[in-house]
Amino acid sequence: MRGFWQDFRYAVRMLGKNRGITVVAVLTLALGIGANTAIFSVVNAVLLRPLPYRDPDRLVVLSEETKQLPGMSVSYPNFLDWRGQNRVFEQIAAFQPEIFNLTGEREPERIRGRNVSGKFFTMLGVKPIAGRDFLPEEDKPGAHPVVIASYGFWQTRFGGDPNFVGRALTLNGEKLTVIGILPRSFRFYYGQPDLYAPIGRAADQMTDRGQHPSIYVLARLKRGVTLGEARTDMNAIADQLAKQYPKTNAGHQIGVVTMYKDILGDIQPVLYLLLAAVGFVLLIACANVANLLLARATARAKEIAIRRALGASGPRVFQQLLTESVLLAIVGGSLGLLLAEWGTDALLALIPASVPRMQEVHMDSTLLLFTLVVSVLTGLLFGLAPAWQAARANVNDTLKEGMRGTSGHRHVVRGVLVFAEVALVFVLLVGAGLAARSFIRLEAVKPGFDPQNILTMQMLLPASKYADDAKVAAFYEQLLPRVQALPGARYAGMTTPLPLSGEGWQTDVMIEGRPVPAPNEFPNSDYQTIRGDYFPAMGIPLLRGRTFYENDREKTEPVAIINETMARRFWPGEDPVGRRFCTCNADRREPWRTVVGVVGDVKQYGLDREQKTQFYVPHNQRPLRYASLTIKTEGDPLQMASAVREAVQSFDADEPVYNVRTMEQLLTDSSASWRLSMLLLGVFGAVALVLAAVGIYGVMAYAVTQRTQEIGIRMALGAQRANVLRMVVKQGMSLVLLGAGCGIAVAVLLTQLMKSLLFGVSAIDPVTFALVTMLLGAVAFAACYIPARRATQVNPIIALRYE
Repeated sequence: MRGFWQDFRYAVRMLGKNRGITVVAVLTLALGIGANTAIFSVVNAVLLRPLPYRDPDRLVVLSEETKQLPGMSVSYPNFLDWRGQNRVFEQIAAFQPEIFNLTGEREPERIRGRNVSGKFFTMLGVKPIAGRDFLPEEDKPGAHPVVIASYGFWQTRFGGDPNFVGRALTLNGEKLTVIGILPRSFRFYYGQPDLYAPIGRAADQMTDRGQHPSIYVLARLKRGVTLGEARTDMNAIADQLAKQYPKTNAGHQIGVVTMYKDILGDIQPVLYLLLAAVGFVLLIACANVANLLLARATARAKEIAIRRALGASGPRVFQQLLTESVLLAIVGGSLGLLLAEWGTDALLALIPASVPRMQEVHMDSTLLLFTLVVSVLTGLLFGLAPAWQAARANVNDTLKEGMRGTSGHRHVVRGVLVFAEVALVFVLLVGAGLAARSFIRLEAVKPGFDPQNILTMQMLLPASKYADDAKVAAFYEQLLPRVQALPGARYAGMTTPLPLSGEGWQTDVMIEGRPVPAPNEFPNSDYQTIRGDYFPAMGIPLLRGRTFYENDREKTEPVAIINETMARRFWPGEDPVGRRFCTCNADRREPWRTVVGVVGDVKQYGLDREQKTQFYVPHNQRPLRYASLTIKTEGDPLQMASAVREAVQSFDADEPVYNVRTMEQLLTDSSASWRLSMLLLGVFGAVALVLAAVGIYGVMAYAVTQRTQEIGIRMALGAQRANVLRMVVKQGMSLVLLGAGCGIAVAVLLTQLMKSLLFGVSAIDPVTFALVTMLLGAVAFAACYIPARRATQVNPIIALRYE
C-alpha cells in the first residue's frame, strides 16, 4: 500500500505537469465513458433490471395463435378452460383494456382502465396499501360494481383524499365503489391504467367462443416448470378444445412467452446495438489516449531509463505507469458521469414514449459502479501498451540514444492502434450509414393519406346512456355536420381504428363464388368502420366506384369499400365493384356485403409493415360507441381542438374527448424508433470519425517530428518536396487502407446482426460501404496531409542540427 500511495501521489504530479496531454486525454475519455454510461442507464433500466413483481422470471403471457394471426387476444370461454385445465401454472389471470368516462367530478374526463380477473394482483405479488383486493364474488355477473385505483390517480385526481376508499365514482354513467388503492411503486406495463375493475361482471356478454374481445392472459409458472413444458401442456389443452369446439378452435394453438420478452418487444436489439456502438466509441477513445501516452512515454524514455538504472524493476515501473493511466481514466470517468447525466436526459427526450420502463431510468448505485468499473478497465486497456513498452525497454540503448531516437516497438504499437482505430470507425460508420439509409427509405414510404392539417381525437359513448345502435348512430350523425361547420374545418369524418395508432381490427372473410375454406383456412383481413367525409379528410384517394351514402343504413343492402391490396388478392385482373364477400367465423356468417368502391392502400400498423387487405364498412350499418374523429383544417389543427371539444359537449356535456393529436404527430411517432437509431448511430459515428482523424493526425505529426533529421538529410541530398509529401502520406494512408480493409471484413460479418433493424437496405449494401470508404478515406487523407505538408517545410540546415 505504501508503494501504491507513492505511485498515486507521483501520478497526480505528473498529470499536473503535462496539462496539455492530461486535458486532451480526460476530455476524450469523458466523452467515451459518458456516452457508455448514458446508454447503459437506459439498457440497465429497460433490459437488465428485473420486472418489479414477485418472482418475475416465472411470469408468462399466453395468447391464441393461428396461421393467419400468430398472436391474438383470447376468447373469455377459452381463458376459463385454460385456467381450469392447466397443470403447469400456479395462477392464471386475464386483463382487458377499458376506457372509463369519469363524470360528476368537475369536467368530464377520460380515464385509462383495465378489467381484470380475480387474483390478478395476487399473481403479481401486489397488495393494496389501502382498502382491499377484489373478492371472488365480485368477479361474477350481477356483482356489486367496484374498482381499485392506482396511486397516481388517487394523488393527482383526488389529492390523496384519505377518505377515497369507499367513495363512489361515476364511470361510464354507472356508480362504482373504490375498494382499494395500489402501491406507488406498482407499474403495469400494458398501458399504465388508472383504474381496475373485475372482468367477470361482463362474463355473460362474452360467452361466444369465437369472439376475441381484446382479452390478454398472464400466468405464473409453478416452481420447476420450464417454458417448454408449459407450451406442451397448453397445446395439449388447445388440441382438446379443438376437438370439443371445432368450429371456433380448429387450428388454434397457444403461444407462451415470458412477460419480460413480451413487454420489451422489438426494442431489445435496438438498445443492444446502441450499446455496442458506444462500446466502439470507447475503444476508439482508448486507442487515441494510448497513442498520447506512447508519445509521452517516448519523451520520458530517458527519465524511466535512469530510474531503471538506479534500481527500479520492470514491474515497479509498469505499476507506476499503469497507476497514472487508471488515475487518468477515473478523472475522465468522473467528468463522464456528469456528461452522462446530461446525455441521459437528452436520450429520454429522444426515445419514444412507447418504449417500456423509460420512467425507471435514473442514476443509482448500479450506474455508479458501472462507471467506476468501466473507468478502471479503460485505464488498464489504454495504459497497458505504454506501460509494457516502457517497462521492457533496454536501459543501455535508451541512455545511448538520448532523446533523439525512438523505439521501433513503440512505433509498431502506435501503427497497430491506428489500424485498429480505423477498423472500428469503419464498422461504426457502416452501421450508421445503414441506419440512415433505412430511415430515408422508410420516410419515402407513402402512408396512403395526406397527414397535413388533420386533427384527430377519440371518444367513447357510455353504454349506460347509449345502449342501442340507433342512439349511437344518431349522436355521430348530428355531431359531424356541427364539427364540419366550425370555422377553419374543411372536412369532418370518423373512423375506428385510426391508421398508425397501434390498433387494428381483423376478421375472417369469405368470397362469394369461391370454395368454402376449412375452419382454420379462412383469409383474414383488417377492417374499419367509417362515417362522414373520412376519405376526403384523410386524403385517401377513391380509385373506383363510390363512397358511402347517408342512406347506406342498417336495413339497406350491406356494402363495403376495399383497398387496392384486397382487390388484387381476391379479384386479380377483375373489376371488384359489384362483387360480394362476407365476414364470418365458424359459428355464423354475416350477410353478404357488396363492394361499392376501391380506395388506395393505407398503412395501419407502421410504415415498415407489409400492406394487408383492408375493407371499410359504413358506421350506420355497424354503429360503434368508440370512435376517432378526423378533421381536415385550413390552418394549425391543434388550434381547433377546443372548438371541437365544445361541439362534442354541446350534444353531451358529460362526454370527454382524449388523445388529441395530429396525424403528422402519429406519422412521426410511427417511425420514432428508426429515427432514434439513425440519430444516435450518426452521432456516435461522427464522434468516432473525429477521434479517428485526431488519432491519425497525432500519429503522423509525431512521426514527422521523430523523422525530422531523416527528412532534412533526404532534402539535403536532393529529395523534392513532392517526394517527401508522398512518402509521409503513403506511410499514413497505408495504415488507413489496412484498417479499412479489416473494417470491411468485420462490417460484413457484424451487419448481419442488424438485418432485423434495417428497412429496404441489404446488410451489405454496396452504396453504404462505398460512401463510408470514401468518407473515411477523405478524412484520413486530410489527417495525413497536414503533417506531411509540414514535413515539406523542414529546413535541411536546421534539421541536420536537430538534437
